Amino acid sequence: MPKTILRPLRLVRLHVGERLTAESIKLRIMQINHKRHDENKNVVPTLPPLPSRAMSEAPPEVEADLIPGEAGARSLLASSPKSYIQNQIYGLWFFASLFILVTIITHKVSTEQYGVLAVIMTAYNTILYIVSFGLEDAITTYVPRVFAEHGIAAAGSLIRRLLLLRTIMLIVCTILLLFSLPILANGIALLPLNGAKDVANGLRDQQLLAHMTPIALYVLGNSVGSLLTAVCASYMRMHIVLVIGSITQVVLLGLGFLVLQLGWGIDGFLWMQSFVWIFNAIAFAIWLAPTVFARGERGRILYKQPLGPVIRLGVSAWLTNIVNGALLKQTSIILLGYFAVSLTSRGFFNLSFQLADSANALLVAGFGGVGGSALAAAAIGKNYQRLGRSWEVLVKVETLLAAPGLVFCLFNAQNIVAILYPKTFAPVGPLLAIFLFFNLIVRVLGTTIHQSTLYVLNKARLVVLGQWIGLAVVVVFGIILIPRYGPAGALIADGIAKALTGGLLLLFLWRDLPNRYPLGFTLRFLFALTIAALPGIVWHPTNRILFGASGGLFLILCFGLLLIIKPLSSDDLSMIESMRPSAVRYLKWFARGKH
Repeated sequence: MPKTILRPLRLVRLHVGERLTAESIKLRIMQINHKRHDENKNVVPTLPPLPSRAMSEAPPEVEADLIPGEAGARSLLASSPKSYIQNQIYGLWFFASLFILVTIITHKVSTEQYGVLAVIMTAYNTILYIVSFGLEDAITTYVPRVFAEHGIAAAGSLIRRLLLLRTIMLIVCTILLLFSLPILANGIALLPLNGAKDVANGLRDQQLLAHMTPIALYVLGNSVGSLLTAVCASYMRMHIVLVIGSITQVVLLGLGFLVLQLGWGIDGFLWMQSFVWIFNAIAFAIWLAPTVFARGERGRILYKQPLGPVIRLGVSAWLTNIVNGALLKQTSIILLGYFAVSLTSRGFFNLSFQLADSANALLVAGFGGVGGSALAAAAIGKNYQRLGRSWEVLVKVETLLAAPGLVFCLFNAQNIVAILYPKTFAPVGPLLAIFLFFNLIVRVLGTTIHQSTLYVLNKARLVVLGQWIGLAVVVVFGIILIPRYGPAGALIADGIAKALTGGLLLLFLWRDLPNRYPLGFTLRFLFALTIAALPGIVWHPTNRILFGASGGLFLILCFGLLLIIKPLSSDDLSMIESMRPSAVRYLKWFARGKH
């Protein structure tokens, strides 16, 4: 009788809460036996251990072949760093080109004309958010999950239906914009929602009505392009955005300079911008056509995601984005007009708002869409431990990337304005400092990460609640502060609202994740940055060379102080080592404890 050859036991770790039936265990044993049969006929099969009953504890990692979609989730998460870098490169170029374009505009038009452009651009964004219905957030939340668990054909089916829905909404919107915007404004004013009347008043603005056709074209091109950008983020294919988006910004910058140089003014600039975004949408549609129209084997689609949950999340995200991306600023613009603040001051408000937001997003723009998709992939299989780790990592990384620039700009706000803009824009300096302070608070709180995490946890309604409380705060504090402080009061009201919203979203997440907000890390890091930025109080560079030297000094001081304060912990290094082992030997100098 031949001796039985014993193979080492294969330990299989299962997701906490996974339900095993007798049929599923039998099927798994048959799969293991069949797989090993060709290798050795004398294999002794082993049963997988039963999962833990401790549902309150975070689940361990899971074997990719046991949980549906686990292999796809790991593939998406593995691609997320590369997609972030690609999106970040595009984001840096986007902000650089936008900055150059704004600089050209401020030198080519009067402050009053810039105020007119500010009103129109704010209306642009308001209309875009109104017609979006949150479909971009719905795509980055659901498409990664459907793609990982059911394949590209099922994901393509969902994308096509959402694209059709967006197209129908855009057709209706274009007709309304071109022929019946005042009627639409009257209808919105009748809605029983906070801020509805403010939106209606903004849509009745005479400067807006005078430029309605280019606005309609801009909304059409930008809205389709935005949806297809979300598709790229869902598949972690941000190289498409990098190529098409970069070319778009080059064309926009070159033609913008030419139009203003020829003296065509704001009207010519708006028409040029509209056609550029139309061609941008066409380029995305051509490149993504094979993905969007992907079919399964023999043309069949085995799974079709119900639209009900997707639309409900989209509507919640829509209500959130309207407040965060449009109504907060639009409400402040309307209140400034109501209290008879001049167009010039409104332009200063818009410029400081835009500069602070750009500084806030400069080094974290790569997380746009990619961060939400990564969180959705992390949650596949209800793996809350992995979701919690991903959430904590994103909060810390956003703080590491964004906070240094915000602190430096906060201490050098007046110098930045003096170097970049004509002397007529000097009042923007103090306004910029005010809004930079509040943007710093919002960023280190991790507001955008909390929002995406709540979407993944099917708690989008709490995000809506937090944002609309913030809108109410803007109205109350705006009425109190704007009559006394003008545009500064409007920025303070906006800042308080954003900070309060970030705190509320963090509170809503408190019991849902095994990880906690990294308060100690944040305080130590901000302490080091603040000390490094103190020379900016007494040193005021008067030209770009000296300003660059002050930035270099800030970085040197930051490096030295971080070596002393050591904001990272040994747990942080372990987390980094699991994702990028080669980075540990460089970051260990900034960590406390032994690793």
